[in-house]
Amino acid sequence: MTSLLVQGGDTLLADGSVRRADVRTDGSLITAVGEPDATDTTTLDATGALVLPGIIDVHGDAFERAIMPRPGVVMTVERALAETRPQLLAAGITTAFVSVTDGWEPGLRSRARLRALLEAVTSTSARSRPPRLEVHVRHECCNTDDLDELVGWIENRVVKLLSYNDHTPGGIKLVTGLSDVRVQRSGVSRDELQRLQDQAIERRPEGQAQQRQLAETARAVGVVTASHDADDAEDLARDLELGVGFAEFPTSIALAGEYRTHGIPVLLGAPNLVRGGSHLGNLSVGDAWEAGVVDMLCSDYHYPSLLLAPFSLVERGATLGDAWATVSATPARVAGLSDRGRIEPGRSADLVVVEPPTDGEDARVRAVVVDGQVAMLSP
Repeated sequence: MTSLLVQGGDTLLADGSVRRADVRTDGSLITAVGEPDATDTTTLDATGALVLPGIIDVHGDAFERAIMPRPGVVMTVERALAETRPQLLAAGITTAFVSVTDGWEPGLRSRARLRALLEAVTSTSARSRPPRLEVHVRHECCNTDDLDELVGWIENRVVKLLSYNDHTPGGIKLVTGLSDVRVQRSGVSRDELQRLQDQAIERRPEGQAQQRQLAETARAVGVVTASHDADDAEDLARDLELGVGFAEFPTSIALAGEYRTHGIPVLLGAPNLVRGGSHLGNLSVGDAWEAGVVDMLCSDYHYPSLLLAPFSLVERGATLGDAWATVSATPARVAGLSDRGRIEPGRSADLVVVEPPTDGEDARVRAVVVDGQVAMLSP
């Protein structure tokens, strides 16, 4: 059994405090915190750095740019994932839910691409490489084909997170038509994509009935579900009926507060916080944090932001413990990953050693440990 001692760092403890403490891992588990036995161990120097629980990203789709680096130019999903893994580790992400759209449109966001990604992520060789990858299916309501296949993936827990999306006019307010980007990534002409969208919208009532079946299946096997881009009270009522486990990106602070009132945690995007606002004109995550309606953060479309966002919250007055919980302990709990998210004996040995921001320089990952193994070591 391999032993590792992460030595000399300021460690974020399970009670949210930070103090000088070494962390020993044996095999895949944390076995001691404080001044553990240092015999027969490999050491990892964390002097001058923070030792933190590995980041858990429950919604990240930046890998799409590795699949399609230019409009219409497609790489294999295996090569895309190989390119993405180092990016995740450099951002301190030790568990990443690859957020894949299960759409009605052809091309990048099609069922065919989802099948390929599922196969690539769940293969034995993929499971042996860091970081830990899971699949988050972003199911489009108007995609009603091959329902049995999706149900089977949920029943077998190949899919461990499911969100209910509807990116068509009449689904969510921010979508009013076909953007150029959407046409380019589909691989068909604008007229053809318009025809496919018109047909898909006609199937919305069928898709809404299918959502209820998916919700029942997910509930029965313990798969977590989420709403997506909720606009109003009608969406909240739907999500209460579906029994969602959390709300992704509600579009107003008032609505985010309503979800929390019903005991539904709210997930917002780290890039929004780091940039200082939404690129779509939705709510500001900074304002939402000040209003007390943010439970979790995700990388959304930019992995590095998820490392930087907690330190942005610290600048706003949060303790490091509360800020880091938005990217580790809370997403672990909500996603049902009870073995992760905190540094204490018995938890999985997923750690990140971070040099905190200083003198205008952003925080930087010095080392990443996944499953007790050093997965990345910066020069």
